[in-house]
Amino acid sequence: MLYPNILEINLSDLSFEIYESENLFDKYMGGIGVGIELLNQHLQTGVDPLSPENVVIFAIGPLNTYFPVASKTCAVFKSPLTGNLGESYAGGRLSTAMRFNNLGVIILKGKSPEPIYFVSYEDGVQFVNAKPLMYMSPNTTGRIIREKIGHPGNRSVVTIGPAGERLIPYACATVDRTRHFGRTGLGAVLGSKNVKGFAIIGDQPISLESNTNYKQYRRVFREIYKKTTETNLMAKYHVLGTAAGILPLNALKSLPTKNFAESYFEEAENISGEYFASELLGKRVACGGCPIGCIHLAILRERWEKGTVADIHSIAVSYDYELIYALGSNLKIGNAKDILKLIEAIEKEGMDAISTGVVLAWLAEAYERNLISPKDTEGELIRFGRVDDFLSIIGKISKATEESELYYTASKGVEALVEKYGGNDFGIRVAKLEPAGYRTGYYAIMGFLVGGRHSHLDNAGYSLDQKVLNKPITFEQGMNSLMNEEEWRNVLNSMVICLFARGVYDMNTTIQALESLKINRTDEELLKIGKEIQRKRLQFKYAEGFSLKEAYQKFPKRFTEMMTAHGYLEKENFDKLLALYSKEAEKRYAIKVD
Repeated sequence: MLYPNILEINLSDLSFEIYESENLFDKYMGGIGVGIELLNQHLQTGVDPLSPENVVIFAIGPLNTYFPVASKTCAVFKSPLTGNLGESYAGGRLSTAMRFNNLGVIILKGKSPEPIYFVSYEDGVQFVNAKPLMYMSPNTTGRIIREKIGHPGNRSVVTIGPAGERLIPYACATVDRTRHFGRTGLGAVLGSKNVKGFAIIGDQPISLESNTNYKQYRRVFREIYKKTTETNLMAKYHVLGTAAGILPLNALKSLPTKNFAESYFEEAENISGEYFASELLGKRVACGGCPIGCIHLAILRERWEKGTVADIHSIAVSYDYELIYALGSNLKIGNAKDILKLIEAIEKEGMDAISTGVVLAWLAEAYERNLISPKDTEGELIRFGRVDDFLSIIGKISKATEESELYYTASKGVEALVEKYGGNDFGIRVAKLEPAGYRTGYYAIMGFLVGGRHSHLDNAGYSLDQKVLNKPITFEQGMNSLMNEEEWRNVLNSMVICLFARGVYDMNTTIQALESLKINRTDEELLKIGKEIQRKRLQFKYAEGFSLKEAYQKFPKRFTEMMTAHGYLEKENFDKLLALYSKEAEKRYAIKVD
């Protein structure tokens, strides 16, 4: 079970093959390491991301299920939003179900002739007609699949919504109701393959005695569990979740507000993690194998009318920092319940909440500036601070056809809107991806730009910005720090550790955990793996036509107009940082950085 099987599915003829690949896992561990290697092997350069030739790879790592908070699954593919590396991570029970199914990797190739979902059992794969599920929400689809397949407690269900079926390039995939493969368009890729969803049934036992150095394993497990539950390393994730960041970032004047035009939101108290927890929190739940319970579910109570009888129905809505930023401060929405309404509307469509929020913010500013007209909006008002305006157009974006020009363009992302209507100065995106919610300084922005998937989670530039407020460093030290952090995160993402536990899984702890599973690695060997993974990620991106120079040239002017915790940012300093990165990247990874 330390070297689990690979399940390769050819959707074109609904066939599958299960095989072993011990050398692959031994060399690249799992997760992003195995994923990027397989992507390079199976995907031809230059294919359309929404064509049958695109490949989707799901991969877990050696620590999944064996240790606390090793609960993520990595997905890699070619992104329909950015045109290069699609990489996403989701929690839920997927990694646990794959482990107990003895699967380390799932590869999806081709395109099903008809809409289907598939179920992976211990002895094979069942393909099921999904036509009756078309255009249902991800969670309704998941509920029906769960009712059909049974096996409660031993399964994980992944689904897409109408946005994925309509190939919206920032459509996501929902995992076990509350977790998501977000950001780079996995939902659209699954939709292009006629895959409405899939389920993994994991009911095979794991023998700890045969798979581990048992005494060492028990000791290391206890130490990690204690660090996880009895220290402050992860306490905030249980108490308030990532929403704890709203007030501190607002105090630093680093909370993106009104499409990044402002950095302080006067109504932040009303949408803070503290407010959600005290007024709206219904319960906390956890991913499989995690004792923290960082998934915060608010209860949204809505009145609806049926005939003459008024009634109340309650909806559990998952929230976190990024959703509150994207659908709260960035839209000037200062009511927590209104944010939950927006989250729920986006969840039903199956779209990425960050990208959707940033698209809505661009539309509101373009409307405010008269760049788009009431004729373009089909009579809809799109105004900052007006939740009903945004609720009315979320469905229009998801369902738009080419006849509805503005909303159809909006369904392609901010990059497409800027190309058609202008407004680059306030078109907030980096390398075609709408960013996470940080106006902290230079390293957050540069981290978005140079990161392998252009995510704040690639290299935590937002965190570095805050660390150097009271302890300044040189630009050279800063860029080296970003690159070192990304390489180490590649190691954690090959395990696959939830990055909330990055403080728990330091180098020594990670090595001990691996040793207890009979995997011996030195710190030098792990760092070498992290660097090699980064080289392969960049190699893939540049082969697919990514241009660092072009992405930088498209920086919105707003990045140099906005106040941050470090004051206003200057273009000359961005130029210096980019030059430092390019020189060091070519040296480290032996590739030409353009």
